[in-house]
Amino acid sequence: MRIAVALSGGIDSAIAAYLLKEEGHQVWGITMVHCPTMEASMHRVKEIAGRLHIPLITINMKEAFYREVIIPFAEGYARGETPNPCPLCNQRMKLGLLMEKALREGAEKMATGHYAKVMEKENSYHLMKGTEEDQSYLLALLNEDQLCHLILPLGDLTRKKVKELAHHLGILKKGDRGSQEICFVDGHYTQLLKTLGISPGPGPIKDEKGETKGMHKGYIHYTVGQRRGLGISSRRPLYVTRILPEENTIIVGPREALLSKRLTVNAPHWIHRPRGKGPWRVAVKIRYRHKESPAWIKEEGGCLTVLFDTPQKAPTPGQLAVFYMDNEVIGGGWIRKVR
Repeated sequence: MRIAVALSGGIDSAIAAYLLKEEGHQVWGITMVHCPTMEASMHRVKEIAGRLHIPLITINMKEAFYREVIIPFAEGYARGETPNPCPLCNQRMKLGLLMEKALREGAEKMATGHYAKVMEKENSYHLMKGTEEDQSYLLALLNEDQLCHLILPLGDLTRKKVKELAHHLGILKKGDRGSQEICFVDGHYTQLLKTLGISPGPGPIKDEKGETKGMHKGYIHYTVGQRRGLGISSRRPLYVTRILPEENTIIVGPREALLSKRLTVNAPHWIHRPRGKGPWRVAVKIRYRHKESPAWIKEEGGCLTVLFDTPQKAPTPGQLAVFYMDNEVIGGGWIRKVR
C-alpha cells in the first residue's frame, strides 16, 4: 500500500513510518512548513527521513495555517478563552489540507504518530482510544472521510516501547519528548497575541461579591483555574474563576468556586451521532490531560448541554469537550459557558 506519513520531527511519527515500512508498504514522508519555529523541526524531519531511507515531500502551508489555526487561536484569547489549537490543526491542516495533498500525490492512506486507533465496521469508520496510551482527544474533530484514509500504527504501543525502537534506530536524541502543545509559539503566547494587536491593558481583579482585590496586567495572561501570579493576598487561596473581557475584569474565588456540574458546548461535531433525540449517556473529557467523567448530554438550541454526575474542576471556555461511548470517540465541541 502507498502510505504518506506526516512527519513532525518527533519520534512518534518517525516510528509510525518505520513500522509501516517494516510491514512492506511503500512509505514516504510528508511535512508542512507552517510557521517560523519550524526551522529546527525541519532539520529533524529531514534527518529522520534520511535515516529511514524514505522520500520526503515538503509543503508550504504558512498562509493556510495562519488563517485556519493562528487567527482562531488569537480570537479565542481576545474573547477571554483559553484555546487549544491542536484539535483544530489536526482537523483543518494535518489531516485536512495536508492529507488532501498526500492523496493527490498518490497516497492511498496517510499515517500519523498519534496513540489512537481507527476501526472499520460495516463500511463505517470509528475513532477508538489507544490501548496503552491515548491521544484520541486530539483527533475528535475528524470526520469519517478523514478516518477512512487514516492509519495509526501506534494505537497498541506504549510510549516506552516507541522510545526503545527510536533508540534502536539511532533517532532518539537527548531531551526528546512529546510534541509541544503550541508548536507555533516561540516564547510566551502573549508575544504572538501582541503582534496581532491583542494586548488588553490592566484591569481589576474582583471577587464574586464585586470587591476589588487587586489589578491584573491584561486578561490574556490568565486562565480559569490559575492561582499563582495573581499578585493578590488573601487569608485563603484564590483562583481565577471567570474572565470577563468586555469588562476587562478577572473574577477570583475559592477552590470550590471552580467546581461545575454543567456546561454548554458550542458547534458540536459528530463522528457518529447517537441515536434518538437524547439526552445521551456518555463520558466527557474537558481537556487533553483530563480523565473523562460520566455525564448526560442533550441538544438545546444548536448547542449541547453537558450535565456531569460529579462536579468537574475548572471547565474552561475555549477548550474542547470530547464525548466517549465506551472506548469510542463519538464527537466533541468547544466549551463556551460554564455554570
